[in-house]
Amino acid sequence: MSKSKSVKSVDNSKKDADYYLKDHYDNVLLIRDNLLKKDIEIFVKGGSLHCDHDEVMGFGCKHIEFVHSLDEVEKLKRAGKLR
Repeated sequence: MSKSKSVKSVDNSKKDADYYLKDHYDNVLLIRDNLLKKDIEIFVKGGSLHCDHDEVMGFGCKHIEFVHSLDEVEKLKRAGKLR
């Protein structure tokens, strides 16, 4: 059984932005939406991203568009977990 890896690399200067990456573990990217004042989970499902808040898969969601700008998504693509 593999342990899940949690990455807590929140840049404090980004906490005032509309969105920022709060945590990343297994197949979940947890972002903070300061506009909605809540945490949003973005799941990797079948090689695509799924927004738990907007019930959207792929593009068409502001949260998923934000997540695509993160370095963590590039790492998932290189690892073959994301298309």
